[in-house]
Amino acid sequence: MIKWVLCLVVFWNVENYFDPFTDPNTGYDEFTAEGAYSWTWNRFLKKKNDLAKILISCGTREDNTWEAPAIIGLCEIENKFVLSLLVNDSPLAPLQYGIIHRDSPDPRGIDVALLYLKERFRPLKKVFYPLKGEDGMVVKTREILYAKGILDNKDTLHFFVNHWPSKRGGALAEKYRMYASDLLLQEIDSICRLSPGARILVMGDFNDPPDSRPLNHLSGNGMIPVSREATYKYQGVWECLDQMLVSPALHKDMEYVKVFKNSYLLEPDDTHLGHKPRRTYRGPVYHGGVSDHLPVTLKFITFAPYGLTTR
Repeated sequence: MIKWVLCLVVFWNVENYFDPFTDPNTGYDEFTAEGAYSWTWNRFLKKKNDLAKILISCGTREDNTWEAPAIIGLCEIENKFVLSLLVNDSPLAPLQYGIIHRDSPDPRGIDVALLYLKERFRPLKKVFYPLKGEDGMVVKTREILYAKGILDNKDTLHFFVNHWPSKRGGALAEKYRMYASDLLLQEIDSICRLSPGARILVMGDFNDPPDSRPLNHLSGNGMIPVSREATYKYQGVWECLDQMLVSPALHKDMEYVKVFKNSYLLEPDDTHLGHKPRRTYRGPVYHGGVSDHLPVTLKFITFAPYGLTTR
């Protein structure tokens, strides 16, 4: 007998989730005790536990029952060590999350990652796609993470986790975001040629709004943008930078997509009115918040053998 169940996916830019140790591979030492941000072990531990508590809170239903996010995409994490502590030495530990990650060529050492509930998702394939310029050389930025796997022993899913080059790079960075869009679309097309009804979910901090040229390039070629709520506030203006896009096969089974707005994540915006994300630092000054971005959550229907234990 088959019954339908729900799958909760979270994506979150967790704003400089660094350990406080010197990284000899990058030379970027601002997040150390001696660095510009005076980043200490105790500050790191607070951030780790705050991240875990918010991720758990993302699973709170409207009727005050709860479910664990089955899939969590993250960006702005430094390394496997900080992820291991997040899933094994925090309130997330009892849930038993697996980790998909590798160090990227980003000069600051920030990466993307995918966490998954081991009892629900079984990875079959993982690939990290580097971004390349017209000359074929690898651009020193975050890679695109791809993971294919089986959810609840029944449902084949494809996930892409992105963190595209920021707007600070101007025209060159926009060019790189188009490269990322082209690369992503190429890999999605490859999947769909083999499996026309593939269930694909693309998530990330795209550093561009949904109506930008790189995002329109994706949505004009089969992927359906489902995020419209703002996740980031810059100079008083809310922007939708963190988004999810889905294939038609997954879109028909979507329950919702929404931004998670826990009161602990927000604070009054005394300059521009309203509220804003309560970030970890205000400039170089420690502020004690969790992130300058809000998480995005998406829930869809999947199918599982009757009696399978799900949270």
